[in-house]
Amino acid sequence: MAKILPQISLLFILLFVKGTFSYAQDFDVACRLAQPFCSDASRELTFPNTVGDMDGLGEIGCLNTTPNPAWYFLRIDESGNLIFDVQQWVDGNDNSNLDNGERQLDVDFIAWGPFPTSFIVDCDELSRGCDNNGDGDNIRPAECVNNVDDPDYYLNNLDNTNIIDCSYARTPEDDTFIETLTIPNAQTGEYYIILITNFADEAGVIQLQQTNLDEPDAGTTDCSILDPGVGPDIATCGEFPITIEGRFPGAISYRWSRANVGTTNFINVPDPEGMFPFLEINSEGVYQLIGYSDAGRTVEVGRDDLVVLDVSSAVVSVDYSIEEESFAGSYTITAEVEATSEVENANFEDFEYRLDRDLGSGFIEYRPFQSSPVFSNVPPGDYFVTARYANCPDSEERSEVIMILGYPKYFTPNGDGFHDTWSLINIEGQPTAQIYIFDRYGKLLKQLRAGGPGWDGTYNGRNMPSSDYWFRVEFNEPRDPNMRRRVFAGNFSLIR
Repeated sequence: MAKILPQISLLFILLFVKGTFSYAQDFDVACRLAQPFCSDASRELTFPNTVGDMDGLGEIGCLNTTPNPAWYFLRIDESGNLIFDVQQWVDGNDNSNLDNGERQLDVDFIAWGPFPTSFIVDCDELSRGCDNNGDGDNIRPAECVNNVDDPDYYLNNLDNTNIIDCSYARTPEDDTFIETLTIPNAQTGEYYIILITNFADEAGVIQLQQTNLDEPDAGTTDCSILDPGVGPDIATCGEFPITIEGRFPGAISYRWSRANVGTTNFINVPDPEGMFPFLEINSEGVYQLIGYSDAGRTVEVGRDDLVVLDVSSAVVSVDYSIEEESFAGSYTITAEVEATSEVENANFEDFEYRLDRDLGSGFIEYRPFQSSPVFSNVPPGDYFVTARYANCPDSEERSEVIMILGYPKYFTPNGDGFHDTWSLINIEGQPTAQIYIFDRYGKLLKQLRAGGPGWDGTYNGRNMPSSDYWFRVEFNEPRDPNMRRRVFAGNFSLIR
């Protein structure tokens, strides 16, 4: 650890002047200065550029020069493709918008990824060149392509490195001030590192604006990384290890500690793992990060914790309720989940629900998983609800079979094996039910028993004609705790 701490101090004891850097960077530590960035429909954000370092980092990727490098990172929220416009301008009125008359600045960039954390311990992990023949030797910047010349080069990973995209304006004299960054097939939780240059050496702002937010298969960035601390709690479906990370403004060193879920008895994580603002963990627990403004870790500038919980056994049981009384025509089923005490105590509430229905040959999916426990406009039939913690199949549990009383609107007694008889739906559980069928004049044609074969459309051995018929059923309302006796009447059609 004695060999590492001076490097960490060198990394962070670097001064910001009015939001801009004013020092020369060494590539092996420069990427650790990356600042969080996000872009979504509600937060199109701009950031100060860098001045005072025209020497930059030399030749990197497709960039022959890297004057005034500024480093950013983003984290993927929803998986998909992300496309950004990258631009830079002198923001004369400090409103973070490119207004008429404001002068745009030449901007170039290179981006790397994906990574499991934003904090790259050794920046040499970021490739400085490309390997077009894929042999792993002679990885040179000269082999890297400007994405303007070959838009598919980085999309198809022809560079054979972790460079995800690279672009520069060939002729700034043509007023080409917008570059395009593309991150294909990004996955939730991945991090990407971006270096943006300022050839003009003029103070201004940088903006990365996602342009494909509303398109199919578009991914999104996670804006929670802009907030200091360690971010939201994490539910894992038994998948370890997990990398967690955080940061605090002004912190130059860190310490991690861990406690069991539901307790505050934190125990320090052994260094050197705990000295960085990220940590790979292999078990659930409460993880706390403390940031310090000095290398000796004596002056605290921030403290935050998060819960990491294995939710693969989160659901204990699934119950339900039905609002409407029988024979209402359509129903609302509301699922009710009993979760483990650990999940409840940690306030983890991200459950999802699926409704399955028996269509005669077994249960199949009727409504896919949804975040709401309420299923509306459900017709009569046999169902069960499956509940799980979100995106965790191992936690799935299902309710008992839900039998909803109802009746078919028609039947066709033509001997084809489909709808040949008429009977109430799910009346089998009502052995005391009395069912009567009448013609349009009120003549009693048939009395049925619950669970019997139903009416075949005949009276005294003669086929009854196609027409509407009426029924009356006397039964005990299953949704009533007192099982009160009810009478329901309706009509249906006989079709020949």
